[in-house]
Formats: sequence, C-alpha cells, structure tokens
Amino acid sequence: MNEEKASREENLVSIFGVPDEATGTMLRDFLAEQGIEATTVSSQIPWFGTIETARKGYWGRIAVLESDAARALALIEDFYAARPETDTASPAGENGEPG
Repeated sequence: MNEEKASREENLVSIFGVPDEATGTMLRDFLAEQGIEATTVSSQIPWFGTIETARKGYWGRIAVLESDAARALALIEDFYAARPETDTASPAGENGEPG
C-alpha cells in the first residue's frame, strides 16, 4: 500500500517540447509502447490560436513521472536519431524504383 501511495505522489516533469499536437500524441504513444506513462501538456490558450507557439517556440510538452524522465528522454532522442531501414533485398523495378 505504501508503494502505491508513493507512486501516486510522484511528480510529473516536463522532458521535451513538441512543435504540434500530432507530434506530442505520437511521442506519448511511443513512450506508452515502451512502458512509460506520459502525457502531453499544451501551452496553448483557448481563443488565441497559436500565439503561445510563436512566443514559446513549441506547441506543448511531454511530461512523465520523475522516475521515468531520464529513460523517456533517452528513448525520444533515440527515436529522433533513428533512420528508416532501406530494403536492399527487393529487386529494383522499372525506372530504378524499389520492387
């Protein structure tokens, strides 16, 4: 019971600024797939459009529990550093397009 209570009292920390809601949602879902609970926190003000995005330079932030912050940030950095694999096993089609 004490462990459960302690986890409910843990602080949320902002770890990463996101440029738009779609990116925030994608990263939140990515972290959830890795076993890290995350949330998006919008910086936007209702009825003021994207004024806060222009002022702050980001739409909002990704927030996680303090105990997950380092791992979550490392996962996001790895996510952005990753490059898609190229399929070299498929024969090239006409005009040099992948098959």
